[in-house]
Amino acid sequence: MKYLTLVALLITGSLVEAARLKDIANVRGVRSNQLVGYGIVVGLAGTGDSKAEFTNKSMERMLERLGMKVDGKEVASKSVAAVIVTANLPAFARAGNKLDVTVSTVGDASSLKGGMLIQTPLRAADQQVYAVAQGSLLIGFSGTGVHETVARGPNAAMIERDMGQEFASRKMFRLTLHNPDFTTAARTSKVINKELSGKYASALDAGTIDVISPPSYEGKEWNSLR
Repeated sequence: MKYLTLVALLITGSLVEAARLKDIANVRGVRSNQLVGYGIVVGLAGTGDSKAEFTNKSMERMLERLGMKVDGKEVASKSVAAVIVTANLPAFARAGNKLDVTVSTVGDASSLKGGMLIQTPLRAADQQVYAVAQGSLLIGFSGTGVHETVARGPNAAMIERDMGQEFASRKMFRLTLHNPDFTTAARTSKVINKELSGKYASALDAGTIDVISPPSYEGKEWNSLR
């Protein structure tokens, strides 16, 4: 919508500066979601877990799914490490899109260098699987240099389901200011109403603005903040 591309005027004393609406507010309900999963990394050069029983059990279960019946003790190997995989699922993500993941060791593995993450389901807080991660890893860096027990997997996760809401049929949007302020909320509402030539926006409090969709916009595509 046109009003979502408005320039909000922020005035502090005698200083006047312009800011894009998306830089000072977000639409309520439009946000990213955190994903997490437990997996295993294989292919390590002797730097994996040494005595982690849960790592052996994980390997045992994985091999069973592949049709091999083995005892966890038989697959104990320092070429394997148990890991936690995390990612951020953006708003309006679509099935088939890729995500970067962060992989961190759980046991006493000393390095994930050269490792390969095996297929790992990633779940949100509702325990539903939204993505699956698998792929080679790149060792991360910290302020003190290379940090080998944390690695990145660029585009290693595949989104499994569409995210987002149907905005074309909505008649009202709630905006939340990043930094609540009565003056900013009032002036932002004023600019929106001036642009739309009507009373469509109202500040509920210092951090919340409700915007009613003008009749001329109903049924049209909802444009993202620019």
